[in-house]
Amino acid sequence: MTPEQFLNRCKVICHVGPVGVWEQITKHGFRTAEQLILEADLNEEERQVLLSTPRREAVRLRVRGEDVVLRDQGPFFARRDLKSGPDNGPDVSDWIHLLNQRVYFFTDETSMQKQMDKYLEADGAQDVIWLSPLKALEAAGLNLELTNYNTGAIARRSGTQKTGDTFAPLWRFTDRKPAEATVLGGLDDLSPVFRAERHFRDGRRQPLT
Repeated sequence: MTPEQFLNRCKVICHVGPVGVWEQITKHGFRTAEQLILEADLNEEERQVLLSTPRREAVRLRVRGEDVVLRDQGPFFARRDLKSGPDNGPDVSDWIHLLNQRVYFFTDETSMQKQMDKYLEADGAQDVIWLSPLKALEAAGLNLELTNYNTGAIARRSGTQKTGDTFAPLWRFTDRKPAEATVLGGLDDLSPVFRAERHFRDGRRQPLT
């Protein structure tokens, strides 16, 4: 995929997080789960568990004096034999390591809305951050990666399996709409952000920028 094809396929990209995530992003940028875990007030055993084990539920961390929430990774637990991992791919701990190294962005509003509705129902409100694909591409450079499907779950044995090649740089991705855009190592440059707003369960929206 060329940059022009990417911009044609993805008109906007967005990030959804718990209430307060935008304030944290304005201070520290888009940080990966791995970065947050490494910076958190944890003992070494707790740190290694979070770096290598799927999160059945959301995890609250204390990072630089601030409360941070790591999303649950519930889709992993739909698989009966979690220990076996994906066929012909990394085991579960390796896959979690790959996931934790990236920040995730939706590439269409339908997928974003589905995810947001899930957390609105549970938590009442969510922060949504919108980015310009062109500026995101310029800011992330070679760290921008694309995927064909939801990377948050391990596929069942009868389905498509995940491997270390799941995250493809732009030049290796085919000319079709990606399911997700990710940035390896997080993103400090916030120039791509053009809107941030808080969505509430009752349909209200509150501008944050």
